[in-house]
Amino acid sequence: MTTDKYLKIITTNKQGSIESRCLDILSRLGKDHLILGIIFFFEAGGKEGYLEGEAAMVSCCREYFGKLTPMVTCVAQKPVGATLTAEVLYLRGDGTVEFNEDYLVIRGQEGAELITKGIHFPYDGDTAVQAGKVFGRLSGILEGEGFIVTDIVRQWNYIQDITKTSDGVQNYQMFNDARSSFYSSGDWKGGYPAATGIGCSEGGVTVSVYAVKGCAGISKPIDNPIQVPAHKYSNKVLREGKETVRTTPKFERARLLDSTVLVSGTAAIKGENSEISTDARLQSEAAIDVMEHLVAPGNIFPGCPRFRFEAIRVYIKHEEDVEAIVSTLGEHWEGVPMHFLMADICRPELLLELEGIGTTGRFLECCCTDCGEALEAQAGGAGRIELCEDLPCGGVTPSKDNIAKVLSEVAIPVNVLIRARGGDFVYSEEEIEEMAGSIGICKDLGVNGVVIGALKPDGSVDMEAMNKMMKAAEGLSVTFHRAFDECNDPMKALEDIISLGCDRLLTAGHATNVNDGEAMLKELVDRADGRIVIMAGSGVRPGNIGKLESSAGLGEFHSSSHGADGKTGSETVSAMVKG
Repeated sequence: MTTDKYLKIITTNKQGSIESRCLDILSRLGKDHLILGIIFFFEAGGKEGYLEGEAAMVSCCREYFGKLTPMVTCVAQKPVGATLTAEVLYLRGDGTVEFNEDYLVIRGQEGAELITKGIHFPYDGDTAVQAGKVFGRLSGILEGEGFIVTDIVRQWNYIQDITKTSDGVQNYQMFNDARSSFYSSGDWKGGYPAATGIGCSEGGVTVSVYAVKGCAGISKPIDNPIQVPAHKYSNKVLREGKETVRTTPKFERARLLDSTVLVSGTAAIKGENSEISTDARLQSEAAIDVMEHLVAPGNIFPGCPRFRFEAIRVYIKHEEDVEAIVSTLGEHWEGVPMHFLMADICRPELLLELEGIGTTGRFLECCCTDCGEALEAQAGGAGRIELCEDLPCGGVTPSKDNIAKVLSEVAIPVNVLIRARGGDFVYSEEEIEEMAGSIGICKDLGVNGVVIGALKPDGSVDMEAMNKMMKAAEGLSVTFHRAFDECNDPMKALEDIISLGCDRLLTAGHATNVNDGEAMLKELVDRADGRIVIMAGSGVRPGNIGKLESSAGLGEFHSSSHGADGKTGSETVSAMVKG
């Protein structure tokens, strides 16, 4: 097994110096888990701007962290909708970490993992020369730590002016030739790494790798049934290489590592041919189709029960296509942490490329009352937090300070319960206005979604109250909570909730707990028919979650996941997610 890690995307819209923007991000990192590495994405503004920006961000990190400074990589790709974006890699599992100048090693009982920062020698020769130096350094790192080249499972390749040519040779082809030479010492019987090869505006050739050795878990390549493996491309899609050298891009479409799926750079390529539509929305839909074929559970491995993305990175070629691409992908993968970057792509006809990381674990939303519990839930592998206070009364809206604290420390999405008081779900006009105001506060704080519900005295859904709250929640994910389990006609209520535009329904199956409501949960899933997510909650535990998943066809679960101390515990969460 590899050590447990998680990724957090942090952005800033702060103006001013690169130092001030960097410090704004660093102030929001949180320190409950060890930070292994930070990748900053920024608009460089030329060679001097890149070198000065890189030096400033590295210096800021060294001053902020001191001796435990994580690896820092700076990539010249302009963020969409932000002035600086950072991907932060945290360690939440056990393992001894050894930090070195440009890489680190995590040693555990079963094996070791090696992660490098972005290795580069910017402006020191052409693409071929730089790539040779980069791979030379990577060879030295691997050999010095007892790794071999075939231990690499994920690789990121950033190539300045990726589609430009020099003496008739494309920069990307020069890079592929150098990579092939670097890989030539391995037999690769276990498949190539997952990888991304993407353009950047400055910085030359930059490569980062993740390698694993001695770990007993699964490590295998994943092909896409509607794509030719990149390392098997024909000469039709390869550019001429130097002299007689013409090599394919050596990577797999994705790679399964234990329960983690490492997804390579993916675009609208079917077979080995690019989609020819120049419409950004249509090409986005084609890229989604390609990606969904790749990560379909049955394609990951026979009998795989599920897959969900934990984070997606999207590269966009043209500014004029941003709105169409962002909206199309955002609608399809709603709720998935995602960020967008401006970058050139290796084929001129491609308008976008995306990559990601996902898991075959169950999707569990954890009900938490404070930041400590939320961090435990995240450490256990929860996919989302439902934040509330005063659980003994069934939960009420948490304080603004509580919400802000959790948002500042937790990487996974946070939904907030909006409930003015305990007791029944029949609310006065004043209480509805109060809850609509609370939704506005949550929106301003940047929550992922809200959890709401209201009934009439006769047990039907209060459509007037719900419409007021839905209007306030526009742009947020909305869950209708367990008020549903007290309604008078569950199937009529289901249709009303769907008509409101709610994204999911939290229910015990119109019962006090999921064990009693199992049959109704299945009926709700069947009746909903994909129009709304049915999320089971109340009494979900490690001992029954597998049965509920298989018998009722549920894809999302909700639990407080309390351990022996009555608090949310990472071990209990992990048992439900991975068990």
